[in-house]
Amino acid sequence: MQYAIRSIRAAQVGTVAFYFLGEQLFGMIGRRPPRLHSQMQENKVLTAVGVYALDVVAQTFKSINAFEITYNGHVVHSKLDSGRFPAPGELVSRMQQLMLSESASQ
Repeated sequence: MQYAIRSIRAAQVGTVAFYFLGEQLFGMIGRRPPRLHSQMQENKVLTAVGVYALDVVAQTFKSINAFEITYNGHVVHSKLDSGRFPAPGELVSRMQQLMLSESASQ
């Protein structure tokens, strides 16, 4: 999933670079920009909507990739923060810490 999100972000950057620098980049290699570039220049709103749509897709993929474990309002593990699934030993250790701190505060 992370690779899909990175690919979408790269497509966003590429689209913006193509929009702003396409004419210069193609001029450097001695070619005319493709028709798509002039269409993007003519319809700026549609281009902006396309870049925004890519962002929405990336955010959706990111939220699908979310995985969190909570206990009594405390976050035990967050895949969004760590980028990985928890090891069982980590969960047991963290749960014991939380349970001990709760019992000590009562």
